[in-house]
Amino acid sequence: MRITLEAADQPFIHRLLSEEVTDIDSENPRLQQALNVARQQKNHEADLDWRRNALFLTLFIFLYAALGASLTLDLTPQASSHKSLAYALEAVPVLIAFSGLFVSLLYVFLTRSGARRLRNWEQGIFLLEKYSGANLTLPINEMGSRTTNYSLSAINVALALFICVTWVVMYNYFTFTTSGVIGSVISLFITTMTYVILDIQLLKSNTSLAIDEPVIPAEDEKPKK
Repeated sequence: MRITLEAADQPFIHRLLSEEVTDIDSENPRLQQALNVARQQKNHEADLDWRRNALFLTLFIFLYAALGASLTLDLTPQASSHKSLAYALEAVPVLIAFSGLFVSLLYVFLTRSGARRLRNWEQGIFLLEKYSGANLTLPINEMGSRTTNYSLSAINVALALFICVTWVVMYNYFTFTTSGVIGSVISLFITTMTYVILDIQLLKSNTSLAIDEPVIPAEDEKPKK
């Protein structure tokens, strides 16, 4: 059975088939193969999300425990100790809090990236199922949407943002307690610059995935036979 392509879906199908068509056979083998690959990749992305969340949550528990230990243990140097050692020990909570801040920012970016990839694969599955005669995923997702239509990816992003905010607050608090208002202002500046630099670098690495066009030499630069 041939199905007429909707105007909004034509660019995706054209790139998939590498040809411009106005209708498509629902039993097209390339369409069925793409649907199977999309389903497998979606499951793979969901599995990666669980593993990534477990890894980062374990790391955050370790950082929370290390920060709590640095606050409860007696880090005051003895009278015979050097003064610089006292400053170093006072900076331990600040360093741990900054480490937690940096890791939490990475967690936010990775969670957003994973949510975007998972959403793209889901949209691809919806579109492929529409023209393959197996329109199942969309009706299943719409069942019970009036009661609790929460997105698991959105929950993961909210969790990552909450953890990041806690580390931002703790980093600025410990900087304020050790260095005063000036130190707190500097920590806010460091926090902002760390986010901006990570954002720019990660976006730059994403755009570098584009395939370079082959360079065609000019007529006068072609080698002579």
